[in-house]
Amino acid sequence: MKLTKKRVVGIVLIVLIVIIVALVVFYFTGKRGKSEKISGEVFTVKKGNVTNFAEQTGIIKAQVGAIVKVGTRATGELIRLRYQVGDYVKKGELIAKIDDREKLANIRNLQAAIDEQKKDLAAKEAQYQYSKINYEREERLLKQEFTTRDSVDKAKRELDVSVAQVELGKAKVVEAMESLKALEVSLSYYKIYAPISGYVSQVTTQEGETVVAGLAAVNLITVIDASKLEMWIYVDETDIGRVKPGLKVEYWVDAYRDKRFPGNINLIYPQPEVKENIVYYLAIVKIDPKDTTFLKPEMTAHVRIIISEKTDVLIVPNGAVRFEDGKNVVYVKAKDKTERKEVTPGIRDDKSTEIVAGLSEGERVVIPVVKRLAPGAKK
Repeated sequence: MKLTKKRVVGIVLIVLIVIIVALVVFYFTGKRGKSEKISGEVFTVKKGNVTNFAEQTGIIKAQVGAIVKVGTRATGELIRLRYQVGDYVKKGELIAKIDDREKLANIRNLQAAIDEQKKDLAAKEAQYQYSKINYEREERLLKQEFTTRDSVDKAKRELDVSVAQVELGKAKVVEAMESLKALEVSLSYYKIYAPISGYVSQVTTQEGETVVAGLAAVNLITVIDASKLEMWIYVDETDIGRVKPGLKVEYWVDAYRDKRFPGNINLIYPQPEVKENIVYYLAIVKIDPKDTTFLKPEMTAHVRIIISEKTDVLIVPNGAVRFEDGKNVVYVKAKDKTERKEVTPGIRDDKSTEIVAGLSEGERVVIPVVKRLAPGAKK
């Protein structure tokens, strides 16, 4: 049969359409051939616990009042210093003593002056008693006309003078006693006692040196109470919305990597800290005194802030949940085939993901191992 030109053109068009369809089919089957081939470890869906946390970095710090710089307002030679760096000192123990001989001499002199003033006051009080009796006698005699008004007035003047002298003597004694108290207070500066219990972390003055006190107290020694520590957690601004006071934390330090320390967030400072153009907020955790035997100030801590915890919920390994075509899916092993199922995940931790809906306990899911086929390779 002779083909006409029109029929030839039609045949060519049909062939082209078949080729195009074949190419399209080959393209999409090729893409499917390069897609994920589902194989891997099988996990049985079960119930368990999931802990959602935020990982942050912390620094061990001494609490306010845990570090005390012990000084003195006295001036003189340091004649005794009982402790050196690393020594443990109990609250109330004598730490240092400054030469106080001059101050003691001044106190003794003032005490002697007070004794003299008290004797003088006693004499003036005796004179007052005599003047009082004499004045009363003169008044009685005047009533009987055995004396004159001048004698009565003279006795009255002597009584008034005696009263004034007694009051002046009392004032001098009180003034001297107050001066003595001030000297005794200043004498207390010459003996320095530990205000807290702790370890000596710094000594700035040694025995034999002269301490000169000015407007501010001279620092002699620094004591740190190692049982009063806290942790500063630098919370990234992206996580601060999930962090609040009361949340539990667990942390560890490089010196004891296998030991986990518990705690709770006490407060969060509203003032941010910017480091290397990253904004952080400080969350404070008080450290249990029993844990301070392991921890030291300025240690770096690796912190997990427990955001939420769930117990007895359905869980699968994190690798079993995949995000495909805008959906969370898992691959369920059913007899000799694998089916894809959409699921609703809940919270997750570093190992497991909670499944809120889409799976039942006992089902088996595949933790996929993605294998890419090379173009043109046989499946």
